[in-house]
Amino acid sequence: MAPMILFLLAAVAGAAVAGDVPCRPIRDIYPSGKELCEKMWDGAFVYETDLSRAYTMWFFERDNPNDKVSYKLGKTPPNKCYLQYLHKTVPGPEPDNFTECHPWKDRTCCRQQTVPSPQKINQNYGPEWRWDRCGPLSSACERFFVQEACFYECDPNAGLYRKVSDKDFDESNPEHNKWQIQGMPIRADYCDAWWTACRNDLFCAHSQGSYFSCAAEYDKAGKDYFSDFINSIKSIIAWFSQ
Repeated sequence: MAPMILFLLAAVAGAAVAGDVPCRPIRDIYPSGKELCEKMWDGAFVYETDLSRAYTMWFFERDNPNDKVSYKLGKTPPNKCYLQYLHKTVPGPEPDNFTECHPWKDRTCCRQQTVPSPQKINQNYGPEWRWDRCGPLSSACERFFVQEACFYECDPNAGLYRKVSDKDFDESNPEHNKWQIQGMPIRADYCDAWWTACRNDLFCAHSQGSYFSCAAEYDKAGKDYFSDFINSIKSIIAWFSQ
């Protein structure tokens, strides 16, 4: 009896996995780097061809080049971490073992325990936000997702584009949060390189590739499948109890 129950439960679980959100090659979801940067993150980023007025998600210089971009755009690199989720409240240095997001080591809004490895970064926000829900990404593609996560978590300049500022934030408004950004200009060549590296990898195609919609759909599907799974267990137990 026990093996039969396990077999049936495995079948239910397998159906849940198979019913996940649709997956397609990135080249079929986003025609170019512009669509990838602008659509994947629901308007968080803007594809900018004037590179002097665009931020980069990775750098090798000693000083953060995004600070100069902020000045160019009439902004001041902040001494506060305006984004709040896993972030610090003020930017500062991290220890020598801060290697995964190393460009920001000397002045960062993220902590070593938040970004110690690609695996941990991928798990930070829950299963609905994993970038590999459609299967493992190529190493070249995954590197760009890691860089974006480092940029979002660590760069103080990202907070300049928080969608709802502290001044306008209303905790009673369910549409408000302190973690979302909007309209941040990103270098066009960076977006193009990201698309090139990932064009053959599979990604969630729900709602034209919106990461936010994909996460919501995955979360909804998971709850539905969990409910069905529990009901199936009850039915199986009742059947064997007859």
